[in-house]
Amino acid sequence: MAEFCKFAAMPRPFPDAYTHNHARTADGAVTFDCATNSDIWPWLALPPTHPILIQTVNFWAAFDSAVFLDEFRADAWTALTGLRWTCGPAEAGYPASGRYFTEKDQDRARYELTLWDAAGTVVADYTGEGVTFRTRNFEGWRGEAKAKLEKADMTAFEYVPAARVGVESQSESFLSDLQLESGTTVTTGLISKENGLRPAHPYIGGSGDHVNSTHMGEIARQFGQLLLNRPTRNLSGEMTLKHYVELGVPFEVILRAWSDEEKSYSLLIRQADRDCAQIDWIYA
Repeated sequence: MAEFCKFAAMPRPFPDAYTHNHARTADGAVTFDCATNSDIWPWLALPPTHPILIQTVNFWAAFDSAVFLDEFRADAWTALTGLRWTCGPAEAGYPASGRYFTEKDQDRARYELTLWDAAGTVVADYTGEGVTFRTRNFEGWRGEAKAKLEKADMTAFEYVPAARVGVESQSESFLSDLQLESGTTVTTGLISKENGLRPAHPYIGGSGDHVNSTHMGEIARQFGQLLLNRPTRNLSGEMTLKHYVELGVPFEVILRAWSDEEKSYSLLIRQADRDCAQIDWIYA
């Protein structure tokens, strides 16, 4: 599984709450307003459809809403296993309000999330799936799993120049250059706390336990810019998260399919000979 975190003990990246004015509707959904201050939430300086913003808002809106519903237990861990999203029209602004609805079946859950800008235009629609599990020795199990993988030397990794993947600082570049191997386009990525999380990264936070879904979105965007040799706009996509991608350990990004006519590509993320995630991306 991927994107595990013990929500009851997870610290926020800032002391401020991203969503506020929560209210429960008659059908059990949660409505809320969104923060708009980019000084407090720096990723709000990115374009509204940027994958870092889209994935980060999804996490905090869903997390805040679930906390408001009092759905988390101190002994429960959750895993995001799948996520689908569709961005609104190009003229959509930044999220100003939203609605969250969740359904549960034993330890599995599905949620729907919609965000609107101040004018009422849809910014993004999401459908997420996850699982809740309980363990007495989660930290010990995670420690054993990490110890089996060899950490890489960040200084020796050949990241592509920042400008080629559309980022401002070199520490925001996550991938090496694309290669053709046996007719397949591939690259290697490496994300650690030293380049993938604040304060090293200007926008991405997280638990620091693993490569998270916001990283995955940015990996897909950067791969697409290298593949097409031009910036693109994120229209929609889907992630299937099967296993952790560990921080500090190289991973492969493999192009499964690509149609520039249909403006879509599909990627497989592999680490230590294990399929960890699949990302399907539609762009403009």
